[in-house]
Amino acid sequence: MRLLRPKFRPLPATALPALVAGLALVGAVALPSSTASAYDLRVRSWGQNASGQLGDGTKVNRQTPISVIGMSGVEITTIAAGGTGTNGFALTLLANGTVEAWGKNDKGQLGNGTADDSAVPGLVAGLGGVEAIAAGGSHALALLKDGTVRAWGNNKEGELGDGTVVDAKLPVTVAGLDDVKAIAAGDTFSMALLKDGTVKTWGNNKDGQLGTTPKPAKSTDPVPTTFVPDAKTPRTTALAVPELSTVKGIATGANHALALLADDTVMAWGKNDKGQLGDDSTITKPYPVPVLELKNVTALSAGATHSIALLKDHTLRGWGNNANGQVGDGTLTQRATSVPLVGLTGVLAVASGANHNLAVLGDGTVQAWGDNAAGQLGNGTLAQSPTPVQVLAKSGNLSIVAAPSNGNFSLAR
Repeated sequence: MRLLRPKFRPLPATALPALVAGLALVGAVALPSSTASAYDLRVRSWGQNASGQLGDGTKVNRQTPISVIGMSGVEITTIAAGGTGTNGFALTLLANGTVEAWGKNDKGQLGNGTADDSAVPGLVAGLGGVEAIAAGGSHALALLKDGTVRAWGNNKEGELGDGTVVDAKLPVTVAGLDDVKAIAAGDTFSMALLKDGTVKTWGNNKDGQLGTTPKPAKSTDPVPTTFVPDAKTPRTTALAVPELSTVKGIATGANHALALLADDTVMAWGKNDKGQLGDDSTITKPYPVPVLELKNVTALSAGATHSIALLKDHTLRGWGNNANGQVGDGTLTQRATSVPLVGLTGVLAVASGANHNLAVLGDGTVQAWGDNAAGQLGNGTLAQSPTPVQVLAKSGNLSIVAAPSNGNFSLAR
């Protein structure tokens, strides 16, 4: 493997309207890095690379971290990862408010006006003033400083929220949405947290992942199996999730969603075949239900069919599918309520892929656990691990991790 020398790149003053390639970011948390060198601030990637989602100019899977071409320096604000299965793409938000993307682009998810994949980063066309990004299965979202949201990529299920089901190779405006505080993207649906603590969703509702179906009047009433809107009628504009008014954080899995409330508890809704809602059942819920045995939560992440919570004491709890050890409790036993992760303390940030997870510790170490069939744990093997293994050594400057909720690669900076 040819080693690349990290370097700082000059940034454009605004987002260029040129047709260029792009990249995506998911579930990332940034920490102070004022003393970091350019080497420490490289964006690194590992795991599945069939679509060039690792951004190293190749389509070769990597079992250990490599550098994303040109992505280094303090100009990088955050990162996000999207994709489904072997297909993946990535995004990075720069300090000047522009976005770069790379990887799979069959639905226009790189936002560069083409449908050509790119194994190296390029600008998302016509975007500026961005303060947050999110990546779904094959679509992407950008939250602008004015509180509005732009979207691009696949729109078969209405996940772009522009009132149509037409794919967009360039960013379009999500209709009727302003005063947005945070965004998240599932496989084929999208979610926004508004500044007033309410949540809106749009896109596919096959598994009740929009959370908009009215809750039964009595707890003994059967759970609805016909959702509103139904699977045959995607929601193409944003609709409020009922009974949520004190939300301060959101996360999306492939087909389920999580909301962190002001009292540090969590609500969940959507697909629940593996217990990923944490309500001690495997019954899909098209409306929010409490995640049991969970309190003092500060952040959330979710994979294809599992969920992770970061607590105030810097430990983690997980629940849902555990066939690859992704819950992290040292077993392969499915969990319908949350259980503590084994042997991991001092956690500052967490991100979840389809069946694996990443955590940044206070000393800058990156740990990973779960599925490793594509090398997404980054420890030089293809062996899955039900307990955390070290990916990147102590740095003190590593501060951000990202993984696609339905994909098999990892990003860190």
